[in-house]
Amino acid sequence: MIMAEAVEVLTRRIAALEDINAIQALKHRYLRACDRKQPDVVRNCFIEDGAYIDAAHMGVHEGRDSFVGLFEMVGCRDTILDMHHAQNPAIQITGENSAHGTWDLYFNQINLDTRSATQVAGFYEDDYVRQADGWRIARSIFRVTSTLMTEVDEAGQSKVILLGR
Repeated sequence: MIMAEAVEVLTRRIAALEDINAIQALKHRYLRACDRKQPDVVRNCFIEDGAYIDAAHMGVHEGRDSFVGLFEMVGCRDTILDMHHAQNPAIQITGENSAHGTWDLYFNQINLDTRSATQVAGFYEDDYVRQADGWRIARSIFRVTSTLMTEVDEAGQSKVILLGR
């Protein structure tokens, strides 16, 4: 009896670790797709119906297509160079098919059109749902903690445009 209980506990623990790993891989896939301008991959990271995305300065989006549409319009240009670095994940399995996660983010963007560079730090609060084909993001809220925006003139001189949140 004790052996069966120990096997059951280990099985649950291994399953939780596998789920956490799959959720981390999902978030990394999402951020990598943003940087590589892959809107279909971004779309597939979210649940099909009912996704809620609060992207701070990029607005609140009810449904993944709203968010991906904006991403395609403002981010999927050769003159926008993005780099997302997620770190310090804290993932909690909250049910058989649900989880919650927090992530810190460091974001760097170079905009060749406006000759500007932006650095943003912040954090995500995400809710995840396991679906038949794997984990997806159901709800994602991003909060900015700091921003630095600069413009670079033709002579290469940098000027701070925004410093703060």
